[in-house]
Amino acid sequence: MAGVFGDGDGPRRWGGDGDTMEGFPIAEVPLPVMSWTLSGRGPPRWCPTLAMVWPCPLSVDEYAAAGREVVVPRAACPGCGTPMTFRSGYWRKADRDRLVIFVCRGQCRSCDRSHALLPAFCLVGRLDPVGVIGSVLARVAAGAGVRKAAEKAGVPHTTARDWRRRHRARAPTLAVGLAGLAASLGSPPLRLSPVAERAAVEAVGACWAAARRRFGDRTPSPWRLWCLVTGGAALGTATNPPTTTAGGWVLMPSSP
Repeated sequence: MAGVFGDGDGPRRWGGDGDTMEGFPIAEVPLPVMSWTLSGRGPPRWCPTLAMVWPCPLSVDEYAAAGREVVVPRAACPGCGTPMTFRSGYWRKADRDRLVIFVCRGQCRSCDRSHALLPAFCLVGRLDPVGVIGSVLARVAAGAGVRKAAEKAGVPHTTARDWRRRHRARAPTLAVGLAGLAASLGSPPLRLSPVAERAAVEAVGACWAAARRRFGDRTPSPWRLWCLVTGGAALGTATNPPTTTAGGWVLMPSSP
């Protein structure tokens, strides 16, 4: 199982204007901070601070090597739909202590809000690439011990244990949501494991297979797709389910 869910052999090129993948637009997930804003036209509104995940075709090393010159697609404001400009950004770790990447921010002039534009290999609040995180979760779901899975991935045992803890807590919601998304992409009915953690990993594979049949080589690797459709919040600590919307389309349906 673990071998299926690597982060790919290299970058994938998707063509087009870069901000969509024919049905996989930039995903967005609200962060805990809410701010009162004035749009400049119409009544005032609540506009959440967002981490917006985009389907980055670059490898982690390529993205890091680009530094501030990395090319990021222009996104629409989640509050008013206006195309955003860019407003500097910030540096963050993307591969534990090995790499630091620059995360651009989009700025909406109408709402006077900025939003982080995360590449799809980054989860919100996690220091390691999503492919590394996913490989640990897949090995544990397949029956490996957390310590052995951590050693295989080259990450601290305590870190892997925290990933597993958050994944186990969210596994039922993730399994249902991803299975629903796979069905919406034309997947036949799934027979997932009765064990929630394993079912959540199996649903990642089913969702990726369905997307691959529809979108071909433009489909991100399985764990990048997982990050994209959950808005980077698959292992978040918030109690709300990691349901995301983009362009009015619910990418991952919430469970009942």
